[in-house]
Amino acid sequence: MRLFNLHVPPENRIPVVASLPHSGSHVPPEVKKQFRQDPLPAFSPLDWHLERLYDFLPELGITVIHATHSRYVVNLNRSLTEPLFGPENTCVVPENTCFSKPLYEREPTRIQVERRVSDYYSPYHRKLSDLLEEMLQESRHAYLLDLHSYYRGPEVDVCLGNVNGVTCSPDLIDAFERSYRRHGFRVVANDKWIGGHITRYYGAMDAIEALQIELRFPAYLEGDSFEEEVIPDLDSDKFRNARERLRRVFAGVINDIFPS
Repeated sequence: MRLFNLHVPPENRIPVVASLPHSGSHVPPEVKKQFRQDPLPAFSPLDWHLERLYDFLPELGITVIHATHSRYVVNLNRSLTEPLFGPENTCVVPENTCFSKPLYEREPTRIQVERRVSDYYSPYHRKLSDLLEEMLQESRHAYLLDLHSYYRGPEVDVCLGNVNGVTCSPDLIDAFERSYRRHGFRVVANDKWIGGHITRYYGAMDAIEALQIELRFPAYLEGDSFEEEVIPDLDSDKFRNARERLRRVFAGVINDIFPS
């Protein structure tokens, strides 16, 4: 199975990459057999269905890279620092779910952890780096949008994060905030979700602006509770309406930042 899917604009590419590191759900058999089986922890909250929700982005000129594997295989939004194996909120290979439930019946060995980094983590980041470098060769700036979703957090629709003004310009985050509000989304900036590793790492590079965008589940999925063993359904009017509104949000930002 591919480690990630790449969606390149058919034409009129702009220097923007959208990264979806947490919406994959595949767990390789050799990893799954080490997990606790009751209940299967791999379905603890993922960024459900974002690859479908944002499938319009290439039509707007945005290149999309979407991880296919679960965040519990490796967490692509964590820094590659020691310890590699440990708490979910800090480590590349997590020992527990987002709800602090243990993942493993048999914990991986050091060799197995390092192999996961080389097999799953490094290829994604190499490709993301290559995409941004290609764009910098063509343009003066490149932009990275790190797309996520959540449930436990601020009870708004969208949380924008640029690490309190560090990883992108006010122009970019303000353009998104205005566009979300214009299309009826409740939005806050740098409130809890201020930017994870991907936003911080790439946003520290010269001529790259990075913005994390967190979309709350109820803004696009049916239901008023999202438990960790439930996979939300995307076949709903709410999902389709949210997708169309989001298309208008992103189109509005592109018109602001990249006027023709």
